Amino acid sequence: METNETTTKTLTGLVSVLAVLVLAGGIFFWKKKAAFKHEQLSTQQRVDSLLTAQLRLKEDMGELTNQLASSNADNTDLNTRLINANQQLSRTDARLRDLRRTSADRLQKLKRLDESNYRLTVIRDSLGAQMEAMHDKINWQTNENETLISQNTNLQQQLTTRDARLLTMVPRSALTSDAFRVEVSKPNRKETAKAKKADVITISFTIPAELALSGMQRVYVSLTDTQRVAMVDPQKLVTIALPDQQQTIPVHAERTVNFARNPQRLSVDINPDSEVKPGIYRAAVFTDSAYLGSVEFRLRDSFWFF
Repeated sequence: METNETTTKTLTGLVSVLAVLVLAGGIFFWKKKAAFKHEQLSTQQRVDSLLTAQLRLKEDMGELTNQLASSNADNTDLNTRLINANQQLSRTDARLRDLRRTSADRLQKLKRLDESNYRLTVIRDSLGAQMEAMHDKINWQTNENETLISQNTNLQQQLTTRDARLLTMVPRSALTSDAFRVEVSKPNRKETAKAKKADVITISFTIPAELALSGMQRVYVSLTDTQRVAMVDPQKLVTIALPDQQQTIPVHAERTVNFARNPQRLSVDINPDSEVKPGIYRAAVFTDSAYLGSVEFRLRDSFWFF
């Protein structure tokens, strides 16, 4: 009986211990389960929070991606604009250099223009003074010219009157030079009439104003015999255009005469370069288009001892 009681007590104790252990384990596992549930709930909340954050991050990443794409496009556009701006700046710099160079050239031109303007001002002042002097001179010359015109008018009237009077006396075509004089000189400048000793033959004559010659003209002197053969070798032959014919003459002397001054007396020296033979000779005077007159003279022979 005691053994059964002991066994019973032992079993009761074991059962009690087991019950305590089960109770303790249940309490322990219940606490663990509650903690686990709490932790699981916390973990679930964290997971939900992380999922929410992940969704937000994805949305933010999409937005950032879009912003990045937009930024890249903007950056490309900005780079293009920057390149265009740099090119425009380069062109502007080039134009600025050209403008500076052009401005420098214009400044130099302006400086030269100022100098030229100063010189022109000086010249203008000088010309102004000269113009005043010229005006005074012109006024004086005008007065003198009026006086000369008056004198010329009077002289023209006198010439007209004289020409009218001369025309009633003789035709103008019949007028020739006058007051011819022939002088033959020996080597010692003494006059002679001997052909053998003729060294210089001087022909002098007066050209009257009635011939109405004008301007600079050449005057020819031709020496011929009665057969119109040259007295000595001529300098040249000249064809004279007379009103009714052309005539070729031997020229022994030539002078250029200004017929603005009429009447005038001319004198021509002829130096024969060959021996002069005795005979009757004729000294004729011409211009290129007119016969001015002539004179005859004689050179005689000489004896051997003279």
